[in-house]
Amino acid sequence: MSLRDLLIENHNNFMGHQMREYYIHGNIPFYIVQDLDPEKVNIEKVIKTLNDKIPKGLFHGVDGVYVAHLPEFDERSINAIYKDAAIYITNRQDDDLDMIDDIVHELAHSIEIHFHEIVYGDDDIEYEFLAKRKRLYRVLKNEGHPVEIHDFLNIHYDEDFDFYLYDEVGYNALDGYIEGCFLSPYSATSIREYFATAFTDYFLYDRESVKKMCPAVFYKIKKLIQKEK
Repeated sequence: MSLRDLLIENHNNFMGHQMREYYIHGNIPFYIVQDLDPEKVNIEKVIKTLNDKIPKGLFHGVDGVYVAHLPEFDERSINAIYKDAAIYITNRQDDDLDMIDDIVHELAHSIEIHFHEIVYGDDDIEYEFLAKRKRLYRVLKNEGHPVEIHDFLNIHYDEDFDFYLYDEVGYNALDGYIEGCFLSPYSATSIREYFATAFTDYFLYDRESVKKMCPAVFYKIKKLIQKEK
């Protein structure tokens, strides 16, 4: 049984009443399995924002969105995950934008899978990402951090490397080291997070910063939008 089937079958374990169902772009189910705090999140506004800001075609790889706090979220210190063609997101949200940000970030991960050739096929994003990783390596080395170049040439997520950046270097210090290069410290942890962070910023925050700092990602997003029109 898939995770989504398990959630639907056992939704009464999460809620004392019927699970609520909404739709993104009229046909993508959005299930509230566990209640959200109505003082923090207005689900109608969340849906409207997603409809207004994200082209329908970019949801191609998403069969549904499920709101419930999964044990995996605590185990991995995450708020959302894209898995088995669905987005799962915690109901513990600070506000509308917090929830929208989580959904769009996971949508980016679905796009990496379903449009992999468009996103990564020509290696443009990889070249851009690795050039920035090498720059970060030089900056950290010059600052006296005991870094090894091979850690910075691995484009995939590595928990130990992320822990080193977060705990040893510190994300506050890293903010200064990555200025004008990465959009956030987390976007430096892997090529997938580099893409997902830029994708989220493109649609929700500062599109011009994405164009300036992540041009390869910017033009891939434009290509995706054109393809899905």
